[in-house]
Amino acid sequence: MEGSVLQIDQLSIALLVAILVILTLVKYRQHGDQPLLHPLILARQAEASQVHPPKESATYRSINAPLGFDLAMRPQRATPDVASLLKLGVTGTESNHARRVLDASLSNVELRRQATEFAYGLQSLMRVSSPIIVLYGYLTSARAVTALLAGAVSRLPISTYVVPDGAEINQLPSDLDKSRMVVINLHTQSPMPVTLQDAALQVVLDGSECSEVTLPNSKVVHFDDVLGASEQNEPGLCDYAKSRSGELDEIGAKTFATFYDPASGAWLRTTNTAMTSGVTAWLSAYPPEKIPGKHDTIVTDAYLADELPTPAYITLLLTALYTGAAFASEGTSEILTLARILKPSLLYVSAFAAFQMEFALWLPATGALLNNLMYRTNMYALRNGRFPRSSFLNRFVAAPLRRKLGLDSVRACNILSNGTSIDQATLDQLRLYLACPVMHTYIPMYLVRGQSAAAVTSPVASTHMYDLQAFAPQLVDGPTVRHIAPHVGPPAVTMEVKLVQDTPSVQRHKAVLQRLAQDSSEHGDDPVGEVFVRGYALAQSNEEDVSRDAKMSDWYATGDVAYFRTNGTLVLVAAADSEQAGVKPDLTLDPNGGELPKIGQNSAHSTTVNTVTLSTPSRMRSVTSTALATLAMLSLCVVPSFVEAQSENLLSSSLYSFRDAAALSQVSSSWHRHSELQRRSSSKTVASQNATMYNLAISSLLMAQRASWEQGVTQSAILETFYPEWSVFQKSSDTTYPSKQATQSGMPSQYLSLAYHSIAGQDRSGRLATTITGDEALTQGASQDSASCGEGVLLGSWIIEGFQNNQPDSNGYWGGAVTRELDYLMRDVSRSSNGVLSQRAARGDIQIWSDQTYMSPPFFATYGLMTNNATLFEYAFDQLGGIRNALLLRQGPGKGLWGHIMNYTNIYVPHWIDQRAWLTGNAWAAAGLLRVMAAAQHSSNQTVQQKGQGLSANVEEIVDAAYPFIDQNSGLFHNVVNDSSTFLDGSGSALMGYAVFRLGSMVPSSRTHIDKAEKTYQTLQKSLDPYGTYTNGILTVNELSSGSPGATSTESLAFLALLASARRDYYAGNVTGSNGSVTPPAGSQQSDTSSENSGAGMPLQIDQVYVVVCAVLAAAAFLSL
Repeated sequence: MEGSVLQIDQLSIALLVAILVILTLVKYRQHGDQPLLHPLILARQAEASQVHPPKESATYRSINAPLGFDLAMRPQRATPDVASLLKLGVTGTESNHARRVLDASLSNVELRRQATEFAYGLQSLMRVSSPIIVLYGYLTSARAVTALLAGAVSRLPISTYVVPDGAEINQLPSDLDKSRMVVINLHTQSPMPVTLQDAALQVVLDGSECSEVTLPNSKVVHFDDVLGASEQNEPGLCDYAKSRSGELDEIGAKTFATFYDPASGAWLRTTNTAMTSGVTAWLSAYPPEKIPGKHDTIVTDAYLADELPTPAYITLLLTALYTGAAFASEGTSEILTLARILKPSLLYVSAFAAFQMEFALWLPATGALLNNLMYRTNMYALRNGRFPRSSFLNRFVAAPLRRKLGLDSVRACNILSNGTSIDQATLDQLRLYLACPVMHTYIPMYLVRGQSAAAVTSPVASTHMYDLQAFAPQLVDGPTVRHIAPHVGPPAVTMEVKLVQDTPSVQRHKAVLQRLAQDSSEHGDDPVGEVFVRGYALAQSNEEDVSRDAKMSDWYATGDVAYFRTNGTLVLVAAADSEQAGVKPDLTLDPNGGELPKIGQNSAHSTTVNTVTLSTPSRMRSVTSTALATLAMLSLCVVPSFVEAQSENLLSSSLYSFRDAAALSQVSSSWHRHSELQRRSSSKTVASQNATMYNLAISSLLMAQRASWEQGVTQSAILETFYPEWSVFQKSSDTTYPSKQATQSGMPSQYLSLAYHSIAGQDRSGRLATTITGDEALTQGASQDSASCGEGVLLGSWIIEGFQNNQPDSNGYWGGAVTRELDYLMRDVSRSSNGVLSQRAARGDIQIWSDQTYMSPPFFATYGLMTNNATLFEYAFDQLGGIRNALLLRQGPGKGLWGHIMNYTNIYVPHWIDQRAWLTGNAWAAAGLLRVMAAAQHSSNQTVQQKGQGLSANVEEIVDAAYPFIDQNSGLFHNVVNDSSTFLDGSGSALMGYAVFRLGSMVPSSRTHIDKAEKTYQTLQKSLDPYGTYTNGILTVNELSSGSPGATSTESLAFLALLASARRDYYAGNVTGSNGSVTPPAGSQQSDTSSENSGAGMPLQIDQVYVVVCAVLAAAAFLSL
């Protein structure tokens, strides 16, 4: 380093030595910490019977319900039924404790009295001693629960039936007398079944959505009228302290309620024992000192998300009532809103809600200065069996995010699923950012035994609260890299589980099971098979011998395929309703470079517990690593390229460089939605991504105010960045869209959130995301910009509401919105003489703009794809052809480019309003053509595919005409492509680069301009300041005045994110190809680093601030080892 001057004072040396000592002590202390749960406890979590029939596994039980003893039936001896649960409570002090119960504030005393009043009020109004209550709809209000508990609490001879919303009942139970039937309308979205419309009495809930619905032959009363007709409010007696065991069993065998199961069409008789054992199972998930209490608030979405059978939902509610905890239930889309209001302490959430929380916590954290440091240190703590809630980094990075989302009080989270919906990385992320136990709970939705059906009233299995084991992913399918989901723990204390080999479910996944069978270290000699369960926590149909209700049930098949690990934990291989085994990978960094501990693999310093290897590096090696890391960083600090850099910028860029440099072993060619900020691959043919630019662009994009076209392109940017599996550009192994790979990857929650708000801004004419202030005129502005939001709304309709007869539900919130948008475009928008839609909403004002290529044609194509409607595809092709014919510049220096605006109003010969070859307009056109082209490749219609492939020539025409005019130094285009006197525009250049990368991915022969698009990316990727504004002299076009530069716009940020996503996909080779699958181009490695700051030979001065920066870098390097 000739010519350099290095000056380091004594204080600097002292600081570096002190940091070295501190880091060494921290590393030493980390190895001295003890996990929350001793490894020997995790080594044996279930007991197995000594004998078993051929082709069946042993019978497994929880270690807390040992063989030779009865399974758990009730939480206390004196609580054999639901009434006694509510009266006694877990400590005897819960009765008078008022708290939230769904939508009301009630104590158990008040609830029991209201239920008694309701029962006696029905007797009085109907003048019968034994009325029959039928509850139809969702049990999400306190009044619904009151009606459900009326018979149990009052001790009157009342039969209770529960029918879910939308169920079609073929036949009523034989003992259901319609002259005594009371139908209680709950919150419903579907018409009342015909079989229930002859009820003698109908009760509606005040304020319910169905309060105006009446049955033709029924007397209608309100809930309060029933309470007012009662002359009695004292609940029946339920003192069983002196009862014998046989008497308690007989009480428990009595019917609590009968639930209708739409899947099987069966009526499931549910005993009191089934309910009390269900409560016991929910409580057993916690150590005795951690069970719910009066200070807790339970929030769940699993019931409305169809992840929790109704009987199990009721036992969860009873658990809250029994323990004095508050309880609230809401849909998945509202779970985070509810959390902000209630500040829950216990969560019982569906897999989709878990994905939502993970995303809501992770995305803002990526912009935190110390997020990467927090991730590594706290993940190290998790891997060693500790929750890092009290750590400084957790309080600095994660705690503010939890407080903002209302999750700071959460002390435990239960993910309720079929056991194959959640990946290990999702559990890790939630444990990391929530800093609390996250349990993986298995609840099968369907149980069958011959002609009989059943439903569980409790979990079948759940992980231990402090079980933080992480096993290496075990592949089940090479091409899709699907692997086994994390275990769901041992059987519940109320259940026995066995595995049966020779069943149709096992045969369906035979190939996967043969692959698993080759790994004998994974599941030993125990057979892999279909899960069968039995126990007390079951609601059953067709019970011929009522005396058997006091005994354990027979075995029921779940349809799920699984195996047991040698430590007694259950691992689900495939769900009953899934054609694919395993779960899609969800990659995150961890201290092992992304690799979980290897199964059955020992090293010199390892302690093996059963099949899990817990690596324990020697302390001498840790000290040596610390010293080397510090010395390495000190040597890095004296490289002249850092001379005179501002300390703040140096710190930020250097920390992000560590994140960019961190790499995972490549285990999947498909992208995790959270891995988009960094490629995380060891492949030398894959370009690295600038995480800082990604963070700034996306965060600024989401905070910006948006017009309809900005909302649409923002949706596209979020989809292609974080949820590429759901994009039409995603290469799929099947021709369906959305692909099976997408449906297994989790809900695109942030994308759907944007689409939801597009619906909220829909105007009366049908234009999405158009109403902002409410002053907008219906016949003014753009007609097609709103269509750019339509694809997100269409996808939301498919995910959330489902398609009926291959069409969106026109009566649904999502389906109705997207139908109105399509109807508006097809019926209300003016057309030119050649049938092209006008871009102006005013009647008779017919203008064709280059921008509209991106707006309505992709919407028509995606709508046609998802509804299998070739006519809509043809309409999209016709629109694209008409726009090109109207705007194509056929001569002059801009030949092959498109003009901006052509007027067709009131004249036979169209004339130009704006003939300029506007950069952004041409980029809009190229991007729109590519989106239609990608959609067409997923169609099963050969004609559609061929016409889609033909669009590549139109895209090539635009880019080939544009790139001769690119500025060679910056990689940017002028605002008017063929006019060098106009300013260089970063916004349109980004979208044009996006088109080049997408075209190169889809058509391998069209990669001429990739190097120039890469130059565009390199220029723009370092151009955003911390506020998401373009700097370094980069100008962007004014959205409302296309001839002049303006402030950083929403669309310019979206274009930048789209460019980065297209570039990422190009180097990964995972984009739909018009000529089949595309492999990554050889020799395309690009770097995001710049050599502009190299300054060899310049003098170097190191002050105290710089030493502090070096110290932080040393810490980051140390923690990355």
